[in-house]
Amino acid sequence: MKFIQYVKDSFEELNNHMTWVSKEEAQKTTVTVAVFTIIFALAIAGIDYVFQTGLDTFFKQFN
Repeated sequence: MKFIQYVKDSFEELNNHMTWVSKEEAQKTTVTVAVFTIIFALAIAGIDYVFQTGLDTFFKQFN
């Protein structure tokens, strides 16, 4: 019985006492996060490429 009351109270809290952001604001922040994620991924890929090229060049000297 306590679990059922907990679920009821949780739904009541979510529906009546929470402040939700608008759909437009949620979309803006989602796009912002997606853009920065892509930029960060490209930066990491670039750094990885530079290090891999440098290490390949370094180890080719010993062959």
